[in-house]
Amino acid sequence: MPSTKNLSAMIRGTEQPDSSDKRQTDGVSCFYCHQISKVHHAKTQNINFSSATSDDKPTMFGNLKNPDSSDKHHAENNEIYKNSEVCMGCHSHKENSHGFEVCNTKNEHDTRSDCIGCHMPKAAGGNEKFNKRGRDEYATHKFLGIRSDEMIKKTVKLELAYKENSIELTIVNKMGHSIITHPMRLKFAKTVVRRGGNVIWSNFTESPIEDKEATFIIAFKDAEDKPSMPHTAVGYKINQNLKAMSSKVIKYNVPNLQKGDEIESTWISYVVNPQIAKKLEITTKEVIEPYIGVKESIVVR
Repeated sequence: MPSTKNLSAMIRGTEQPDSSDKRQTDGVSCFYCHQISKVHHAKTQNINFSSATSDDKPTMFGNLKNPDSSDKHHAENNEIYKNSEVCMGCHSHKENSHGFEVCNTKNEHDTRSDCIGCHMPKAAGGNEKFNKRGRDEYATHKFLGIRSDEMIKKTVKLELAYKENSIELTIVNKMGHSIITHPMRLKFAKTVVRRGGNVIWSNFTESPIEDKEATFIIAFKDAEDKPSMPHTAVGYKINQNLKAMSSKVIKYNVPNLQKGDEIESTWISYVVNPQIAKKLEITTKEVIEPYIGVKESIVVR
């Protein structure tokens, strides 16, 4: 659908997708991304300029210096595919009709940002079966994210320390954007103390929200200060987040720490906050299950 010619009308709600038109039913595909020739930065949201024409042989862009064309398309090098600028057409920001930004990564995107390097890591070989140039490596198109065990263990670093009757947890955001970029996400650090294999202390009992310092979540509010969906939001009801490449230290009072006690902290992420999933009756397993990230543990000496 992003490639459809009547996208603006669909966004306004004045037209519906035509099931017989492939351009209107196709999702984000190879042709959509690789035909972006330029990204125009605008106030409410950025705009992609596409090279798509009615020509039977379209022009595809990428990061290769001297790309091979084929009988299916032309190929050209484009600088925006090198510095991740191409990603910012869709993933920069979105402002609703009330002038409130419901998502934003543009404030943290600069010349050092590497969306492609993180979400499309290099792999050996080439991505096509017939490779005339015999490339040594290519950018994978797995688009790793919160559902990837490989990715989720790289995003955050946990550090633990203790003194007498206290624990110190440091959470380091290693990502190039805030920990929460989507209002349905829930991420948190669960910290426990075990003695003889039994948990004798935890930073929360039932819900991670009990420990606001170690929980990362955002929720919007409307003009009446009530929880709202993104389209009616005028501000944040809750904004517990951590900016790119930054850290925070959390201190817990834990009485009677003893020699041999094990302190463990685990990073846990949900694609959809379980409370939201329940309210919206979302039951898809990969959306509602927890994704376990990095773990850190120390033993009291």
